Amino acid sequence: MICDLTKTIIERCEFLDLTVTSDHMGYFGFHKQYKAYIEVISFDKLVNTAKERNRSFFDKLGLPTN
Repeated sequence: MICDLTKTIIERCEFLDLTVTSDHMGYFGFHKQYKAYIEVISFDKLVNTAKERNRSFFDKLGLPTN
């Protein structure tokens, strides 16, 4: 799930015993009953990682990265 990490979302992640990511911009974990992996990340983290991942590609093309 991609969302803003509001107080309510954080409380629900903690209720589900999800683990906070090292950068504190998301949560992850496995739900045994549903046999599902859950990952919750903030929209800011999505944008930041996309920029980092594509920076060298844009540099080679001569495109701005800001």
